[in-house]
Amino acid sequence: MLKTLFGQKKTYLYFFLCFILSQFSWGQSKTDEKLNLAQEYYKTEEFDKALELYRDLIKNKELISQIHENYLSVLLKKEELKEAEKYLKKVVKNNPDNSMYNVDYARVKLIEKDTLSGDKIMETYIKQVANNTTKLRYAALYCIDLGLFNYAEQCYRTGEKNQGETFFYELADLYSNWGKYEQMIDEYMKLLLIKPDQLEYVEMALQDRLTTEEKFELIEPQLLTMVQKNAGMTVFNELIVWYYLQQKKFYAAFIQARALDKRLRLEGYKILEIGRLAKNNKDYKNASKIFQYLVDRYKEYAVYPMSRKLLIETKEEIIKSTYPIDRDQINSLVKDYQQIIDEIGVNGQTGDALRNMALLQAFYLDEKDKAIVELKELINNRSIPKSLVSQAKLDLGDIYLLQDNPWEASLLYSQVANSNREMTIGHMAKLKNAKLYYYTGDFLLAQSQLDILKLATSRTISNDAMALSLLISDNLNLDTTSLAMEQYAAIDLLVFQGKYVEAIESYEQMLVKFKGHRLSDEILWEKAHLLIKLGNYEQATEPLKEIVEFYGYDILADDAHYLLGTIYQDHLNDKESAMNYFKDILIKFKGSSYEVDARKRFRALRGDNVNKS
Repeated sequence: MLKTLFGQKKTYLYFFLCFILSQFSWGQSKTDEKLNLAQEYYKTEEFDKALELYRDLIKNKELISQIHENYLSVLLKKEELKEAEKYLKKVVKNNPDNSMYNVDYARVKLIEKDTLSGDKIMETYIKQVANNTTKLRYAALYCIDLGLFNYAEQCYRTGEKNQGETFFYELADLYSNWGKYEQMIDEYMKLLLIKPDQLEYVEMALQDRLTTEEKFELIEPQLLTMVQKNAGMTVFNELIVWYYLQQKKFYAAFIQARALDKRLRLEGYKILEIGRLAKNNKDYKNASKIFQYLVDRYKEYAVYPMSRKLLIETKEEIIKSTYPIDRDQINSLVKDYQQIIDEIGVNGQTGDALRNMALLQAFYLDEKDKAIVELKELINNRSIPKSLVSQAKLDLGDIYLLQDNPWEASLLYSQVANSNREMTIGHMAKLKNAKLYYYTGDFLLAQSQLDILKLATSRTISNDAMALSLLISDNLNLDTTSLAMEQYAAIDLLVFQGKYVEAIESYEQMLVKFKGHRLSDEILWEKAHLLIKLGNYEQATEPLKEIVEFYGYDILADDAHYLLGTIYQDHLNDKESAMNYFKDILIKFKGSSYEVDARKRFRALRGDNVNKS
């Protein structure tokens, strides 16, 4: 009997427990359902319905972490600031060391225009977690997300003061988001003092974050100060060399690199690299100074032969870009090249010098036969790299074209194209052949070659091919005959052959014969360039002004404005006219490729403090 009663009690207890558990499970299920529904209402922006559910759910302390962000967001959207304040005051009291709740509490106070209370809440919290770096970091990051930058700064500075920990990366990120770029740069300078191996990281960060010219220029004063204060550290010299190279201030970079070269015993290679960059960027004046320094000071070093060759090449570029071209100076260059060849002989190291000498003789001294002999010598020399041999063949083809022998030229171009398939020089050979067909009036054959070259991997070749293809397609079918295009192409050949006066006369005849033709702006543009090459800068402004007046919004309009500005600034000493044309670019042609340089020139002419080194 006792045993049976005991068994019945166990059965009742079992069913009671099952009932309790089922009620709990049912209640939990209802809570989950309500939570999911509230979150769904929030996603679909049904904020009134969501808020009603959140107000009920928030009574459950265990759910606060799941719904806090959305609940507070709804309260702020609905401008229920009193309810938000009451809620946050409670959760902060129950979770005093929670970064998110404290920051949000301060944020609501700021929204209520109660800055003193907001500051006090954050000050209290920061003091409370001053020795907990993790919480300080989390609070700072959350503040940055909310745009509360001053609170984030307080978090990091407190961590530095109390923990002796560095926050260079974090503070730099903060100041970048805050728009305080000078402070950001300062943090990177401090970082390099401690960790000079982070130079590459700092360079990348500065380049990514200082995205305008004005911002990037903020680096220089701080960097110069660091160089002066930390003379024993080369990292700042390296950084300032990098900075000047980004600014294309090659001579300033060279000055800094000289000191680095001596201290690190780089044997001139860093200086040589800067000289190359200056030359590649067509800063021939400073490139010449840099190579001259190497030639004078590094005679016993491996950089000497290359420096000497590059110096002559740079002088050549200066002479060829100074109009009218001085024949005596060309003769002097030829002698310089000949001296290198006589001293070292014709080999892989001097092949470029022989090639350059031959081109000067052919194109500037009318010594085509002598140039042909020299290029053939280069082509037949087994010590010359294949790429240079191919280039010499292209040059030889060009000289045959100078001699009005297009078929010999085409044969050489085809040889290079066939032996260098899918290589840049092969594509260049095909482009030269296409231009040859264009010069001789075979526009359909030229177009077929150009269509292939539009896909060339070299951007320069691809762009040249597209430009010529567009010129042909735009103008070939405008008349019942292709007479205008044939005459224009024939004049292009005269220009290639250096017959500038004859080409100018032919352009003038075309402007009369084909008045109003679509080629008119192109003719005016080319005529201006030929007048410049003859040193007639004043006359060159006239066709450019015609482009500005009659083709003011056509494709060459910004080019004409910029060229006019440079002529008036660099050659005619007319400051006011130059400023007007550069100003027009900034106003009328926003986004033009000339905009940056036009702004620099305009500021310099206006008298702004612009470093032009």
